[in-house]
Amino acid sequence: MEEKLSGIVLTGVNYGESDKIINVFTPDKGVVSAKMKSVKKAGAKLKFASEPFCFVEFVFSIGKVGRTVIGASLIDSFYPIRLDLKKLYSASAILTFARKFCKENIDCKDVFLLAVDALKKISYGDGAVESCLLEFFCKALHFSGYALDISDCCDREKTNDEKVFFDYHTGSFYCEECYSGGGREILNETYRAIKSAISGGHVESENAVKGLKLIDFYIESKTDLSIEPLKEVIKMC
Repeated sequence: MEEKLSGIVLTGVNYGESDKIINVFTPDKGVVSAKMKSVKKAGAKLKFASEPFCFVEFVFSIGKVGRTVIGASLIDSFYPIRLDLKKLYSASAILTFARKFCKENIDCKDVFLLAVDALKKISYGDGAVESCLLEFFCKALHFSGYALDISDCCDREKTNDEKVFFDYHTGSFYCEECYSGGGREILNETYRAIKSAISGGHVESENAVKGLKLIDFYIESKTDLSIEPLKEVIKMC
């Protein structure tokens, strides 16, 4: 039986003398694994399809022991990612999120499309990497069941100098009047960066980093999962 799936290569692990086991993030079936035979040999035609970040259309043979790659066509390698350390860690943060939040046989179209769009912006765009990354995480968390609630409490817009509080358990933001404990005060700029990123608006790099710090802490507090490359991006900023 054969199966055709398009996806982004997340990881590749050596298997035996010349084979590899790869994990591929697909829109329809989440993260799947497959064997690539003889891909480590010199001149292997499908070697490109075992490299992380590559967006590939795969043809798999499905047997009793799982999937084996029998064909592959490159859609995009996102090559510029490999030439800049911050871009590399930012793209790795996206792939790590996909690997930890998108399990096998789960429809992940929304997160997949966000990932492809973010990788394109990071690779070829001239905007701030931090802003692209913040937008990805804000929206990907929403589709993964951990949405940040930016609905304005008291049915009004928060002023620029108003205190803002964030509850890491509920993912909700509150003004001082509505806050009842269970979280902590955050910078107003952090709240506005998150709000702008969710709506697809522009976020200055400095404020995007503040938003990423909140995202990093929120993910660990809410899920006990860690996105290590995200921490490295924050350190670089």
